[in-house]
Amino acid sequence: MTPNGWVHLVAITAKGSAYHVVVSTRGVEHRAKFGGDRHYGYYHNLAIVDDGQGGLHVAIKDEHWIYNLATWYLAGNNQCSLLARSGNSLACVVNVSGGELETPAQYGITGFGGFGAGVIIPYRIRPTKLVLGRFSEGEWSYRAVIDSRMPYFVNLETRDGGVLASDAFGFAHILYRAHSGSSSHVRYATMSLTGEFAPVIEWHRSGGQLLKLADVESVPVDLPPQWFVPFDGLTFAVDPLKRKGVFFARDSSYSGFTSWIDGVVEVSAGGFSEPRLLPFSGSKPRELAPAGDERFHVLVTLGKKLLYLGYQVNGWSGPVRIGEFGTASIFRIGSSSIQLASDGRSQALAIWPKRDRSLAGRWVTLK
Repeated sequence: MTPNGWVHLVAITAKGSAYHVVVSTRGVEHRAKFGGDRHYGYYHNLAIVDDGQGGLHVAIKDEHWIYNLATWYLAGNNQCSLLARSGNSLACVVNVSGGELETPAQYGITGFGGFGAGVIIPYRIRPTKLVLGRFSEGEWSYRAVIDSRMPYFVNLETRDGGVLASDAFGFAHILYRAHSGSSSHVRYATMSLTGEFAPVIEWHRSGGQLLKLADVESVPVDLPPQWFVPFDGLTFAVDPLKRKGVFFARDSSYSGFTSWIDGVVEVSAGGFSEPRLLPFSGSKPRELAPAGDERFHVLVTLGKKLLYLGYQVNGWSGPVRIGEFGTASIFRIGSSSIQLASDGRSQALAIWPKRDRSLAGRWVTLK
């Protein structure tokens, strides 16, 4: 959502074309194809953000596009998996191979077979890591790598890999899933994109370029013993002025396929809060967006129902049923098409897919 209250959406068609759709409170104001005849796949990088100076930036596949003065132009190559506006600059997260960062090697064995016969294969890997970058004055600069010496690896090729948010004071906030062997856990990191940093890690980029990066430490998400962050349930938003973040966790003490219950966890300088329960069970949290004054817009699905709620410290607003969620095929991962846009204030646009293969949108105001 840009300062004029309009929402800019990038939509990928079944044939792989990229469209820019602009939505106001009156409806769709503009729809146009960009990117030429290039094919953009479902699992490619895709992120859009405004720069606060009248421009839109889109990271799509391996391209960086900028929309300014009603014109699209290709600004260069893209490595970013995630984008966010941070103060007067843009924040970017790149998933970088361990070989380029020379992360400590991990050793193990894997195998296959059975019934008295099998093959054991030793392996050696260098864990992939997250690198934080900044776009300012027309170019990218890369500032830090997160936990370069820790043994876990990160994969942002899946929707549940990580979420990048930012605030108005130049800080980037990232909540992401860290993998170690067959297990995973969720971690949180934040850093200033404008302050001084100590370059202690070398990034040997493909093509021979050498960059120096700081090493930022993350923290594991500390939850009560029965709570966890479910797969396909990594949601995160930050109030840009109050700098408070929120995400969802699930209580594992509830049993059954429909009786689980989720809660909102707050992130601040003091750590992680106790989860605050949703007013009903069996739903799936989908998206969060800031609504100002430490309030947040929330989208959840309950079966095929798409519900909106408002969250604040002293309780919930809603729920309000705003539409029917569905996809034309069980093989389409429709949850990725559920989106929620706000500019950090009370108005938000909810977007979701329908079974007829269309996208629907509805404006919601939190009062």
